[in-house]
Amino acid sequence: MEINRLICFCVLGSSLTGYAQNMDSLSYGNQQLHEVQVVAKSKARQLQQQAYALSVVDLAKVHTTNPTLSKVLNQVTSVRVREDGGMGSNYSFSMNGFSGNQVKFFLDGMPMDHFGSSFSLASISASLADRIEVYKGVLPVSLGTDALGGAVNIVSRVNANYLDASYSMGSFGTHRVSLDGAYTDCASGFTVRTNAFFNYSDNDYKVDAPIVDLSTGLTIGQQRVRRFNDRYHSMGLRFETGLVNKSWADYLLFGVIASENRKQIQTGATMDAVYGDVKQHSYSLIPSLRYKKTDLFTPGMDLSLFATYNMVNDYNTDTAQVRYNWSGEQAVSNSRGEGYLTDATIHNREWQAMANLNYVIDRYQSLTLNHVFTTLRHRQDDAEHPEYPLNNVAQKLTKNITGLGYQVRVGRWTANVFGKYYQMHSSTHKLLDQFLATERYEQVSADKRQLGYGAATTYFLLPGLQAKLSFEQTYRMPEALELFGDGFLQKSNTDLRPESSKNLNAGLLFDHRFGLHHVMAEANYIYRYTKDFIYKGISLTNNPTTAYENIGKAITHGIETSVQYDYSKTAHAGFNLTWQDIKDRQKTDEATNSYVSNGITENLTYGQRMPNIPYFFVNGDLSWNFHNLLARGNTLTLAYDCHYVYKYYLSFPGLGRPDSKKYIPTQFSHNASITYLMAGGKYSIGMECNNLSNEALYDNYRLQKPGRSVAMKFRLYLSKM
Repeated sequence: MEINRLICFCVLGSSLTGYAQNMDSLSYGNQQLHEVQVVAKSKARQLQQQAYALSVVDLAKVHTTNPTLSKVLNQVTSVRVREDGGMGSNYSFSMNGFSGNQVKFFLDGMPMDHFGSSFSLASISASLADRIEVYKGVLPVSLGTDALGGAVNIVSRVNANYLDASYSMGSFGTHRVSLDGAYTDCASGFTVRTNAFFNYSDNDYKVDAPIVDLSTGLTIGQQRVRRFNDRYHSMGLRFETGLVNKSWADYLLFGVIASENRKQIQTGATMDAVYGDVKQHSYSLIPSLRYKKTDLFTPGMDLSLFATYNMVNDYNTDTAQVRYNWSGEQAVSNSRGEGYLTDATIHNREWQAMANLNYVIDRYQSLTLNHVFTTLRHRQDDAEHPEYPLNNVAQKLTKNITGLGYQVRVGRWTANVFGKYYQMHSSTHKLLDQFLATERYEQVSADKRQLGYGAATTYFLLPGLQAKLSFEQTYRMPEALELFGDGFLQKSNTDLRPESSKNLNAGLLFDHRFGLHHVMAEANYIYRYTKDFIYKGISLTNNPTTAYENIGKAITHGIETSVQYDYSKTAHAGFNLTWQDIKDRQKTDEATNSYVSNGITENLTYGQRMPNIPYFFVNGDLSWNFHNLLARGNTLTLAYDCHYVYKYYLSFPGLGRPDSKKYIPTQFSHNASITYLMAGGKYSIGMECNNLSNEALYDNYRLQKPGRSVAMKFRLYLSKM
């Protein structure tokens, strides 16, 4: 978070006001200047021109509309946010075929790995942030993490003094409230910053679902029905206070994040399973400390620190002795638990600390040293299974990641080289001799150490034409959810191996203004060579579950391209396309400790495309602004966006008969919005319609998303320099 920019706002505010009064006609001596035009690159544009493969989303453009961060990110090249249903449903973020924990998330540089489901992309309002930085593949050393396929950094707004309040209501009983603000006293340096949100939805949209006769257990056909056990609400508060612009600190901020959500669970891993009394609950409490000092001890040496303690509790409840069908009918069941009998509490406690030291050697060179420490303690207790050996048994993960980077910049050329050292210690329990008389759990521990490295370089062929090339050898250790499961639908897999990947990005970026016209075009080639690829599999049983599994080798070749055009501040058009070919390249499989066979066997899926991953998709958007409509300072904005995703198979495409293969169908959806800003943006009212053509949309196999929906948003924005 760029708190130091607050200093500029405070010091220059009064001076800028005076200058603004005379901008139309400035005089110097006998010469008169009728217009002063200042041309500078925005922070987003500066970041875009780094050597890394990076997309920057300016969120100021969407503060007046109604999107969540997940919807905004879904318009970025190579990115797909796949949701199981409506508001609050499970989602998976995918980039270049990497998903889940392979892509890391940050809030102002702080890892969000274990912030909990109540403070996530699906719940945070876009009004919280100034921009989103999407790193594809190679990461800067300052973002210390063991990401495999990239990272997303959400950067908070930096206004010194402002208030942004909004309320929206929409289809399916949906309501959203957000309140963001900051107060800074320039004389004392005291600052207070807060972000709060509340989300609620009945999620009672209609779906096409199979109807089962509860008396016979037979499927009697498919009907259009309304979901009846899918209510969701979440609320959260982020609060920070401290001092800025002191001789001993650019900022020292103490903060806390508190969030909570409750949701009913309508289905299992597919819509073949329908639940009426299953529910989940989660809450998080995360105190934090952040500090930054530029020119520490000597000019050019900058130090930044943060520390958090994440306290997250998750509750899963499935105890009813009842069966439901999609018509809402119910019958007494022979056993308790609609899917999996559970009344589980999961406790995650994690310490996080990061130190980043940057030293500018001279005008051409700089060094960066970064270290991140995390230690997670995972404990689970299921009241419905008191005999379960792992109840209240702590399972632990500890990581240390150290990075050292060097940058040199000469004229049009910039290069970065870096190395990373990964260390992980895990302590968990593993089930041995399953189904035998000697079946038991034994404690197992492991220590993993790896050394990664990489480089990124860029060269400006022309002032508006930039070439980029980056490469890294990176590693990612399994996370707690992947190893330990969630106690409900997500099963554990303690045998997961760490992933490693060689990532290569090569691309061209064209960015130029022709008078009132601004064109930006980008094309990138992506190569990934991944070993022990971790992907989320699904078991197609009467009550389907999911689990993470390893694929020995996978190779990705991908192409992404985007074009954006802006005419003054009036019109915008954008288009991007992503194609990625991800194939299994493991020729043989080795089985050990198997009841069936041991030894090396031929891998039947060698050379086939990886299942359940979108590989071709296109996004487009258009907008037009009508300035000074009805009154000076008022603006009417019309916007449209569309999304196309080509069909992809749930399992490996080379297995089974063509007519028996299960797939996620081709998707093509349209959205539109209209927004009216008044008094220069002080007030606004907006309306949006998602899924205009009311398509049957699926991100995951047989999990239907909402149909057409309409929402209206009211916003008040006050700002003072």
